[in-house]
Amino acid sequence: MNNKQEEIDQFLSSTSTSPSPSSSSSPSNNDSTSLKSMISGIENLNVHSNGNDNKNNSNNNEKQKDIVSLENNSSSNTTTTTTTTTTTSSNHNNSSNNNNNSNYQPLANGHNNGVGDKLNDQPSPSSHKVSDFSDEYSPSKVRILVADDDDVQRKILNNLLKKFQYNVTLVPNGEIAWEYINKGQQKYDLVLTDVMMPHITGFDLLQRINDHPVHKHIPVILMSGTAVDYKYANDTIKIGGQDFLTKPIAKELLKKKIDTVLQSIWQRRKEEEYKATLAQEREKGNKLAKEMELKEHEIEELTKKVSKMSSISKEAMESPLVSVTRNIEELLKQSSWSHYESEIKEKLSSILKELGSSNIYRPSFEKLIKNDSVDPVTKSFLVSEFSSTTSRRNSIPTFPQTTYNRDTKEVIKGWEFDVFKYSEDDLMPLLVDMFENFQLPEIFKIPIEKLQRFIMTVNALYRKNNRYHNFTHAFDVTQTVYTFLTSFNAAQYLTHLDIFALLISCMCHDLNHPGFNNTFQVNAQTELSLEYNDISVLENHHAMLTFKILRNSECNILEGLNEDQYKELRRAVVQLILATDMQNHFEHTNKFQHHLNNLPFDRNKKEDRQMILNFLIKCGDISNIARPWHLNFEWSLRVSDEFFQQSHYETICGYPVTPFMDKTKTTRARIAADFIDFVASPLFQSMAKFLKESQFLLKVISKNRENWQAYMELQKEGKCNDDDLQFMEDPTILVKSKLPKIDEEENRDKVSSSSSSSTAPLTSTSSSNNETSSS
Repeated sequence: MNNKQEEIDQFLSSTSTSPSPSSSSSPSNNDSTSLKSMISGIENLNVHSNGNDNKNNSNNNEKQKDIVSLENNSSSNTTTTTTTTTTTSSNHNNSSNNNNNSNYQPLANGHNNGVGDKLNDQPSPSSHKVSDFSDEYSPSKVRILVADDDDVQRKILNNLLKKFQYNVTLVPNGEIAWEYINKGQQKYDLVLTDVMMPHITGFDLLQRINDHPVHKHIPVILMSGTAVDYKYANDTIKIGGQDFLTKPIAKELLKKKIDTVLQSIWQRRKEEEYKATLAQEREKGNKLAKEMELKEHEIEELTKKVSKMSSISKEAMESPLVSVTRNIEELLKQSSWSHYESEIKEKLSSILKELGSSNIYRPSFEKLIKNDSVDPVTKSFLVSEFSSTTSRRNSIPTFPQTTYNRDTKEVIKGWEFDVFKYSEDDLMPLLVDMFENFQLPEIFKIPIEKLQRFIMTVNALYRKNNRYHNFTHAFDVTQTVYTFLTSFNAAQYLTHLDIFALLISCMCHDLNHPGFNNTFQVNAQTELSLEYNDISVLENHHAMLTFKILRNSECNILEGLNEDQYKELRRAVVQLILATDMQNHFEHTNKFQHHLNNLPFDRNKKEDRQMILNFLIKCGDISNIARPWHLNFEWSLRVSDEFFQQSHYETICGYPVTPFMDKTKTTRARIAADFIDFVASPLFQSMAKFLKESQFLLKVISKNRENWQAYMELQKEGKCNDDDLQFMEDPTILVKSKLPKIDEEENRDKVSSSSSSSTAPLTSTSSSNNETSSS
């Protein structure tokens, strides 16, 4: 018995420490109503994705409809297979199940050995609140405790119940079920228990619940796969059970039984709450009636005081202008004037005319706005409500009010700009500065208010819970390309319309990215993959949303373009965003390299300019490998987190697992090193040849590659944990003698060579190449 109690205590302890799901931060409520309405319209475009967004984030529910549909299909398939197996295993061996109880792991959040709806994040038992019966009945608010000593039956029930969105906790026997009910922190709305369980049967558990003064209100439904007569059903009703089910249980019958029981209880409790509320309201009404009598007397006294003050207020609050006007009008009414009467009247009439047409308060009012002693909030109110001029930063109250000095505006042109030092609100005004630096608002007649609203809408449509594909990444790519244009002088090859299209494309190239790549979309046959016929699924989606935003009148920064300019810009933006599809990476790279080695680029040729635009956005999209080491390290951790998350879901759903994303077959360091060797290195060697100012990046990439090789060596020696990879300023110091020597002279020769075929990686080691070939 002591061993059994220890088993129960251990089980309860393991369950109570299960982590609660993290909650996403809610978007700010400061956005204007029109912006919210517009964003909501964009989000309702049947945008389906496959991510693990937290269901508690109400603003992300609509965005997750597709992943829920995908999860339910997966769960339904699992249930069908398991149910078939159950018919042959219902007469299970109780003693065998009891022996397995000591190794039984509690099913937290509906998860158990790969069975169940893994894609739904449900709260752990210890994190639930008591049901709020003031709301309407809904399965998602119901918490059900399932007790069954048959592992297969528990899994089947879990799949059925989770499909109907119930919150489920599974236990293997009656002892643990009673401990959950009596001592656990969880409050349950229903107990679904098997009859024939060892030690404590379903009837015993029902009797304990009914006899308990606190838990007796919990409804209990019994079930059995061995009872062939109606005695069990009759006994269930006699001793206070709500219903009885015979296995195998049809899913629709199961839902109907549960809903019938709980809706009745739900309604009864709501009626009790309403009665209590009604009594409270009556008591409040009596108090208010007495208070009203007192208030009426106070109002009478105040009315008398207001009448006395009205005459005083009129005189005291009269402005100088009104006073002067009134006095002059009285003079004009005088009839006893001297022979200068007509001349005086003419001058006075002229004064009145000037006073009536001039705003004599405007100079002092503008001076008040410019006064540094006035706080920013007051200035914003005065400007937006009363001023005839509108400040660029205050034109939209919800747009971030950050003001940067000249030094900061120069920093964003630099290669070492650290995007992680700034919040999203800090970054948005810098995007406005990028447009203004190229005089785009003046050239293309872009209202600053609409540019600001466009930027805010783009920010709102990036998913905050994505580790890599988020607004920070979008800004980082835009800032990188901005550096290419300014510090690396790439703008000399482009027109202003090209730069306009390029900045828009960089900001929107991953708009509404779900955190799962095109391969996952195609394998899962999501709505997006069906809509775009499996071709550049996400890139087509990003481009569509971009122009959906631009069609909105409040965000239309293209309204100043003529018809030819609009067509040219739309063509360029679509091609730019589609160019970021990595499936076409080598095609774009080889075309650019061939042109670079054989022909000079002609600024007057549209095709040449588009090739340069595609090349710049591709370099910007993967530029983190050429960033300073601390930035490259952070971005690499973020992208590998998304990779590992995708492979986890691919395993759950039974889709082919992408090898280089499989955490069991690769490491973060190896992903970064292989990406440098086979993708980024050839691209940036072409960049160094095209833009001479960028040649120093090859040395940065070489050093980063050497650092990742050092991490791989440390992992081989067991000195580095990939699950908790820690940043080291120079990891090569620990394994210096084991690293292959990087020939920087050879890299420089590759840049200056005129080879028109593929370019070799910056660094290539035998171990890395052998490992990569398997991926």
